[in-house]
Amino acid sequence: MSHHPRLTLALLTGAILALSACASAPDLDVTIHESNRGAVYMERIPDRSFQASHPITLSADTMARVLRGVVVKDSRGVLGNLAGGKQEATRAFGDEEVEYLTPLLVEGLARAASDQQVGFRIVQSGAQPQSQSSGTVICLSDVRFPGVCESEQKPGTISEQSTEGTLYAYGQSLYLTLIAYRHWTEQVETSTVANRRIVSPVGFLNRTVHFVPESAKRPDSYRTARSTDTTLVIDYGLLATLPVAPEMRSTPSHSSTPVKGEPAQRDADMDELRKELQEIKKKLAKQEEERIRSSPSTSKKLAPR
Repeated sequence: MSHHPRLTLALLTGAILALSACASAPDLDVTIHESNRGAVYMERIPDRSFQASHPITLSADTMARVLRGVVVKDSRGVLGNLAGGKQEATRAFGDEEVEYLTPLLVEGLARAASDQQVGFRIVQSGAQPQSQSSGTVICLSDVRFPGVCESEQKPGTISEQSTEGTLYAYGQSLYLTLIAYRHWTEQVETSTVANRRIVSPVGFLNRTVHFVPESAKRPDSYRTARSTDTTLVIDYGLLATLPVAPEMRSTPSHSSTPVKGEPAQRDADMDELRKELQEIKKKLAKQEEERIRSSPSTSKKLAPR
């Protein structure tokens, strides 16, 4: 009869492992599309008590405006810090990425059940930064453990940069969460894109996520226990009625090939940089002038006899 306690212990161990697996990552249900550009899939919402407003029908135009409105601000710029902490804002998704994701996310929301959310992963172009001295990758986007971020790849692996997130509808709102932003990973060539999912947010060191236009973003009272610092709550009904801002019609913020209008944008950026440098020089000159005036030697020379 001693085998009964062992059987009970084995069953309890299996249940604990199953629960811990559910808590660490959502269950992948259906892959809607997968290619070398990325993947869109439906996955089980980890909180079994939560019920989303699925399925819903959302127009492709509204979904495209949602993706174009996601903006990431970076406060790491040296000149930006010297000029008063100015943040550099860029769109999270370029035009080609919006074109790829839009129909797939629309399909996902139309097929998802109330206990599912739509996950996505987009592979983005870009050169992986490397250190010329040691040959290791300089990981600027997030904090890594030593030895993880290395340029020497193992046989059968590839390096890629990707942005990952989830999307679900609740009431008249879309909850879009970025989980990874332009995150460099090494993956085995035979593994699928949908299975390369990240649980903890990465790539947001000194970065914040915003939405444009601000008027279509829900107040903080709409945020739930499942919301994170990188979650956007969007009133998609209101967004569909608002006029399209000129900057939302622009070319991708991250592009690997030259596009029309790019030289003009570079000229504008250079003009802005020159203005910032001139302001810094003026501030330094003013500080130097005040220092000279307040120095003891200058005060003696200017004192009347």
